[in-house]
Amino acid sequence: MSNSLSTRAAKLGLSISLGLSAVSAYALPPSQPLVTPAPVAPIAPVAPVAPSAMPSLAAPIAPPPAPPLAGQVAPPPPPAPAGQLAPPPPPPPLAGQFAPPPPPPPMANDPVASPVAQGQVKRMLINPFGEIDGMRLADGTIVKFPAHLGDDLIRIVKTGDTVRIVGRPEAAGIVKADAVINVASAQMIIDQPPAPGNGRTLPPHLRAQMLKEQRVEGYVDTVLMGRRGETNGVILTDGSTVRFPPDSLSAPIRQGEPFAATGLGTSNTYGTSLEAISVGTKLSALQPLYNRAP
Repeated sequence: MSNSLSTRAAKLGLSISLGLSAVSAYALPPSQPLVTPAPVAPIAPVAPVAPSAMPSLAAPIAPPPAPPLAGQVAPPPPPAPAGQLAPPPPPPPLAGQFAPPPPPPPMANDPVASPVAQGQVKRMLINPFGEIDGMRLADGTIVKFPAHLGDDLIRIVKTGDTVRIVGRPEAAGIVKADAVINVASAQMIIDQPPAPGNGRTLPPHLRAQMLKEQRVEGYVDTVLMGRRGETNGVILTDGSTVRFPPDSLSAPIRQGEPFAATGLGTSNTYGTSLEAISVGTKLSALQPLYNRAP
């Protein structure tokens, strides 16, 4: 048994010796010393750049000017600096929008400084509906104004008063009044639209029902004319006013000639006024102005 143990021990020792030899065959080689890298040169510091020397990437953009208020004119845009493009023009207004209105013109009708006529009121003039819409001055000047001013006018002006008229000429001897001033009292009436709330006016076909048949005869005192100088009526020596379509008469009318007419209109304390249907030199020799009588 001792021989057997010796034999096993010898074999074990041999195995250990062989294993150590194999391990030594695959052992790593001795480590080599590390290579020391070359020293790196220090980086030179960068010199600071002055702010004035730095290039500008983009020129500063000025804020857009504020839009002009209503009634003011926008100033012209400043010229663009050299080397820069001028800004584009503003876009046109969109559909449904309107450009700002132009500034109102300066007031040209100064009631004190720019009268177009002055004189004594000889007669108030009425239209075929009986509304005061004019005056005849002592020198023959005819003053016209809208009929809605008539009621206010007779509160400050009476026949015989001296008035100053501010307005514009409309034809020879006829002026359109924008303001009427009573010289003695300094009261004034200015042509303005009717105030709201005064009620609606009747349409023309209903107003016509208010007119009555009128007949006048006498001598021509004044020939009435429109803006283009066309004859559209006469005033007789008794103050009656006859109106007719422009240039509807076959022969010219002159002051002092006999004249007669029939038509529809009104007669009141201020006189008689009518829209003529037939005219002539006397009532017994009238000629119709229309092909068909109403």
